Amino acid sequence: MAPFEKWFLSSSKESLKNYEVMIGGMTEMIKRHYGKLQTPYTHINVNDLTNLVNRSVYFSEHEQPLEDLFDDVQALVMDHSLHISHPGAMAHLHCPPVIPALAAEVMISALNQSMDSWDQSPAATYIENQVINELTKQIGYSSSSSGVFTSGGTQSNYMGLLLARNEYCHSEFSIDVSEEGLPFEAKKLRVFCSEKAHFTVQQSAAQLGLGMNAVVSVKCNERYEMDIENLEEAIRKVKEQGNLPFAIVATAGTTDFGSVDPLREISKLAKKEGLWLHADAAYGGALLFSHKYRERLKALERADSITMDFHKWFYQPVSCGAFLLKNQDMFKHIQLHADYLNPEEDEHVHLVDRSIQTTKRFDALKLWLTFRAVGTNEYGKMVDHTVETAQQTAGYLQKQRNIAVLNDPYMNAVVFRYVPEVLYADHQKQLHYENNLNQRIQEQLYEQGTFIMAKTKHKAQAYLKLTMLNPMITFDSVATHLEEVVALGKQLEKKEEQLRERSVIG
Repeated sequence: MAPFEKWFLSSSKESLKNYEVMIGGMTEMIKRHYGKLQTPYTHINVNDLTNLVNRSVYFSEHEQPLEDLFDDVQALVMDHSLHISHPGAMAHLHCPPVIPALAAEVMISALNQSMDSWDQSPAATYIENQVINELTKQIGYSSSSSGVFTSGGTQSNYMGLLLARNEYCHSEFSIDVSEEGLPFEAKKLRVFCSEKAHFTVQQSAAQLGLGMNAVVSVKCNERYEMDIENLEEAIRKVKEQGNLPFAIVATAGTTDFGSVDPLREISKLAKKEGLWLHADAAYGGALLFSHKYRERLKALERADSITMDFHKWFYQPVSCGAFLLKNQDMFKHIQLHADYLNPEEDEHVHLVDRSIQTTKRFDALKLWLTFRAVGTNEYGKMVDHTVETAQQTAGYLQKQRNIAVLNDPYMNAVVFRYVPEVLYADHQKQLHYENNLNQRIQEQLYEQGTFIMAKTKHKAQAYLKLTMLNPMITFDSVATHLEEVVALGKQLEKKEEQLRERSVIG
C-alpha cells in the first residue's frame, strides 16, 4: 500500500474499506437518529453547549478510535442540531433535503471536482450547462440565454447588479469597468427595489462601490408588492435630482410574505426607461414547476437576469443556487482569461467565464438527480401542497380570537401575532408588552423543541412567522401546534396579570 493511501479514496482494498466504514458509520448514525426523532430540536443552554464543544472539538495528535469520534458527533451534532426535515420546523427559508440530492452529495464530495475549467470537470461542466439549459427553457428564455450555478441568492443578486452596472457604464460612458474602473458619474447611479426586497440589494450596492444610498426603496401596496405608481414616481424624482437610474430589482417571493412584485408592469417600465431588470426569484422560482400557481410568475422571462435558489423550495442541500441570464453575451463584463485555466482560444465550455467564483462545486448533479428520480410532476404537487397548507393555516388563524394575521399567503409563508387581552392605557407600553409577549412565545416553544417558528417585525410590531416549505407538513399538525401558541400566550398573560396585581397591592 502506498503511503497514506488509507486516508484517500483509491482502488486499494484498504482505502475502499476505510471509505465504507466512515461513510457507512455516518449513514447508520443518521438512520438511527431519525428513526427515533420525535421533535425538531433538543434544547441545550449556551453554557452547557460551550462545555460540550470544548470537551469534544479539538485536534488529535494521533489517530483516534472511530467509535469515540462517532460518539462525540452524535452527542454534539446530531443531538443538538435543528432538524429541518421534521414537520415541526417551519421558521426560515430552510428546506428539508430530498434523498436523491443527499445521494448526489456523496458523489460530489468523492469526486471533488472544481467547476471552473473544463479539464478539471469534463462531464460535470457539460451536465451543469445542460441543467442550466433546462431551467432557461422552463422560464421561457431563448437559446441566447445562459447561466451558472452559484452559492445562493447573495451571490446571484450581486452578479445581477454587477452586470447591470458594467453594461450601463459601457453603453452610456463607453467605459469598460473591468479594465478602467468606475467612471466619475458612478456616484449618481441608482437602483430601485421594493421596501420588502432582500437586504442583499443594499449589500451588493455597497460592495460594488455604489454605496447603499444608491438603492432607492419603493413603497409597497397592501399585498406587500412593489407599487408600480410609486416606482414610476421614484424614477422621476431620481432623474430630476440629476441622478442616473440603471436597474430595477423585482422580488418574486419576499422573505417574510412570499409576495411577488408585478413583473409584467415592471418589465414594461424597465423597457421604457432603458433599465436592466433583475428578478430575485430565490424563493419563488419553484412556482415555475407548480401545476396550479405557475401563473404567479408570469412575465419572469422578461427579466434580464434572474436569481434562483434550489436550497429553498427545491429541497436541495445547502448550498445550491443559480444565476440565469437572458443574453449570455453580457457575461463578457466579468470574463478574464488565464492561459493555464481558460485560454481565450479554447473552444471548450469553461464555467469560470460565467462566474465570479473560480472553484465551485458540482451542485448541478443534485438538481439533475432530483428531477430524474422524483420527476417534475411529483415535485409540482409538493409545491402546490405547501401553498394550500399555508392558505388553510391562514384561514384557521383568522378565525382565532387571540390571533391577528398579517398576510394572505401568496406562497407558503404565514405572518401572524398573538393578541393579548391584557391592556395598558399607554400605547407605547402596550406595544412593548405585546412585542415582548410574542417574542417570548417564539423563544419558549423553541426551547421546548416541539414547534420552531421565526419572528419578524412589521411597523415596529413583533410578529411570528411560519415558512411552510416542508411538504410533509399537514394542516392538522399545524393546527395542533397553533393551539400550543394560544395556550402559551394565555399562560404568559396570566403571569403578567398576577405581576400587575402584586404591583398594585405593593
